Amino acid sequence: MGLFTRSSSLPPDYKDSEAIASDYASSQSSTSDRFLSTSELQVEAIGYDTNQALSGRKTLENISVYSTKSGVPIQEKYTSVRLKSSSNSCALVRPSDPRQNALISTIYRWGPGRHPRMHILPHDSNFSVKQAIDDDNLCGELVEVKGRSIISRAQVFDTSFGKFEWRYGSREERKAFNANSLLILERIDRIVLPNGTKIKSGARIAQLIRNDQFRTPGSVRYSGGNGGRLVMDLRMWEDEKDVDAEGVEAFFVASCILMLKREADRFIDNNIAAVT
Repeated sequence: MGLFTRSSSLPPDYKDSEAIASDYASSQSSTSDRFLSTSELQVEAIGYDTNQALSGRKTLENISVYSTKSGVPIQEKYTSVRLKSSSNSCALVRPSDPRQNALISTIYRWGPGRHPRMHILPHDSNFSVKQAIDDDNLCGELVEVKGRSIISRAQVFDTSFGKFEWRYGSREERKAFNANSLLILERIDRIVLPNGTKIKSGARIAQLIRNDQFRTPGSVRYSGGNGGRLVMDLRMWEDEKDVDAEGVEAFFVASCILMLKREADRFIDNNIAAVT
């Protein structure tokens, strides 16, 4: 199923009262994992409401991700491009790149037990979106996306620059950020930084906040797969010689969009099941 998005290349309009990124900032000092925002993006995806889910409407529109300044979306930094309305497979590109070379592709495979797969392409590669989606033999790193368990919505990503898990925040975590919905990305492998600092398993490194302030305009709190404010802490990769911090950011963006697509599909399936 598709994920509804805005088609305009311009940032969406936000009211002044909604443009100030204060809700999560005031909560950061109270978090136990010392999360600190170093990058903030706005993911624009309207998602599905119940009527859209039951009507089976699809879209070929892309998902836009905007950089922000003082909490206000100002410029499109990434675009997730789909080539077929019948498939969720997509590739992340930079709108500023005139050739629209793919950074990361996400491939969805049909059938039970067939998990999505992400293909992280070399930063200097020149592969088109079609190549990135259709060609399994391109150079780069393949990442198998796996669920934590059969009954869990959490997804695990084991990459060369760390092992991560996207999960849904608890009631207490949502309350701390005044969020109706909170997606949290944690690093779940133990590491030691060059300065000797030990990073424990479960360190929070990103979160997608959805509330009245940050969710995509036009969506509501009960939408399935709608966007919000993606806040990331990239400090542990800023001084890494063998890891590109911008590439890590792109991966976090692509994996967040994957979570939204999976959420949208669950929302649609649950609504269809409820009326059959």
